Amino acid sequence: MKLRPLVALLALAFSVVSPVLAAETSAKPTAAKAALKGTYTGKWQGQNNIGGVLKLDFKPGTDAKLGADVLFVYEGTDVHAQTKSLKVEGEKIELVITWEIQGTFASTKLVGTLKGNDIAGTYESTAAEEPATGKWSVSRS
Repeated sequence: MKLRPLVALLALAFSVVSPVLAAETSAKPTAAKAALKGTYTGKWQGQNNIGGVLKLDFKPGTDAKLGADVLFVYEGTDVHAQTKSLKVEGEKIELVITWEIQGTFASTKLVGTLKGNDIAGTYESTAAEEPATGKWSVSRS
């Protein structure tokens, strides 16, 4: 029976690979993610001179991954957004949030670049009524 040596080899391979994969997924945050931690305050500016305050608070989440609390002000109303995803690659940041204002639900993708204590970039919102685009910038508080 030649099948037993193959099964034994596969079992050995999986016993070696599993700890390696586990170690990779539990690795410490990268230097870029560590540099991003903190509270940033600034503004967002959209079409038709609509804009307001933007606050991003980057901190470790429940599973040790970097997370973000997001607050923006729209026409005098504080809007607390839910973070759907956060990607950090070098100095590039991509943050996707969802939010609701007066029964209107939407998601926004913020893309920006970290330079020292500042982050600046663009955003795209996908609201059912009217998609919106604009710019944003924040500085570490």
